[in-house]
Amino acid sequence: MTVEQSEFDRLLADISIVDPQLAEATRQIDVGWGTNEPRDRELTELVATVLRGGIETGLFSLGTMVQGFNTFAHDFHARQADFLRSREYRAKDYAEVSRDVYSNEEFMRTVYYPALLLSYLASPNYRHILRELDRTLTSWRERSASRVLEVASGHAFLLLFALRELPRAVGVGTDIAAAAGGFADALQRSTGWAEGRFRFAVGDVLIPGPEAPLASFDTAICCELLEHVPEPARFLRAIHERLIPGGRLFLSAAVRMESVDHLTLFESTAEITSLLAQQGFEVIREMSAPFLTRRPRDAARWQKELRSPLVAATFVGECRKLT
Repeated sequence: MTVEQSEFDRLLADISIVDPQLAEATRQIDVGWGTNEPRDRELTELVATVLRGGIETGLFSLGTMVQGFNTFAHDFHARQADFLRSREYRAKDYAEVSRDVYSNEEFMRTVYYPALLLSYLASPNYRHILRELDRTLTSWRERSASRVLEVASGHAFLLLFALRELPRAVGVGTDIAAAAGGFADALQRSTGWAEGRFRFAVGDVLIPGPEAPLASFDTAICCELLEHVPEPARFLRAIHERLIPGGRLFLSAAVRMESVDHLTLFESTAEITSLLAQQGFEVIREMSAPFLTRRPRDAARWQKELRSPLVAATFVGECRKLT
């Protein structure tokens, strides 16, 4: 009797044909950041299914996904080494980043978004974000969340996942990248998670217009945005204005973590908590994590690594609109 392969194993088998080293590294991340909880394995299978579905439907290719992830990974390690010496990010000009990255539709569609999707399996911080969002959605479901906004939605995987877990909710995604809307719509068709409950608006959430999501939302998601913009407070204020009183925000942001499009440096998770407070939010649950290939063995070690200036980290928190 043979044991049927999991979706995760099938995906790694496919990746190993192109890049055996990446396949093994992804498996090691799964081991290092996995838990014995059944839900953890369910989420791993879910992401693997989405990735294989995207490849099979022609949304992106296996080769571009692997190449894109490797490009980002190699660039990250080089930039991170420089950052540890200089304590500065290389990128300084948002207009330049926008031109070279976000406005490059072919790059965004075929490389950037597929690589980010693979990160939900192959990067510890993205795995952590998804699992904490999953836990947060349990409480949002109990609160009967009905309208979800995602700012800087990009590929829209997190918003679509939220709508999958909140079957009575509707959602709006927004992003400045022209490639985002088409990719997000294609991902929705591939997953089928939010048929008739999902809309995407390509545009700047800071600029009112016919496509701007101005309606009131009871929940919002904003992941991996604040470090990408020169004035993160403005985006938090824009989200604040679109939430109802007491509305909830699930937020993540990079701390001491370099990337080709990171502009704002946060040296600690406390800086982000303070920024949120200044914009009328209260962090009601913080789930920040150090960027390591293996989970720290206990809470004390977790907090030590999280505070270390030599370790990149990801702020993750659920917030409530106060004022």
